[in-house]
Amino acid sequence: MNIRDQGDEQREAMALRLREAREYVGLSQEDVANALSLSRPAITNIESGNRRVEAVELDKLATLYRQSVSFLLTGEEPIGTAPTPQVAFLARALKGLSEKDVEEVARFAAFLKRSPDATANRKPTKK
Repeated sequence: MNIRDQGDEQREAMALRLREAREYVGLSQEDVANALSLSRPAITNIESGNRRVEAVELDKLATLYRQSVSFLLTGEEPIGTAPTPQVAFLARALKGLSEKDVEEVARFAAFLKRSPDATANRKPTKK
C-alpha cells in the first residue's frame, strides 16, 4: 500500500466519522452547510470522502459536533473526553424526530436559556 492509498483510506474513515457525528447530534447536512457557510453538496462530498476538509472547517465541525479534532481525524478519544451523559441523553431523545421537531426543541432550549430561572442560575462570564 502506498502513501496515496493510505491517505484515501484515512479520508474515507474520517468522512464516516463526520457523518456519524453529525447524525449523532441530530443535524442535517443542510444545518451543517449553513453553520459552515458551505453548500449542502460540499457537506455530502466531505461525508463521502470525495472532498478534503480544510483545517479551519475541521475545527468548526469539531465544535459543532462536540467532538475533538483528534477524534474526527483518528477515531481515537483522548483520555477523559468521552461525551457527557447529558449529551448522550439529548442525542438519544432527538433521534427519530423530524427536522421540524428538532428545530422546535432548539427554539425551546433557547427560550429556556433566556428564562429568568436560567439567568439567575448562570455563572458570570469573564469579560
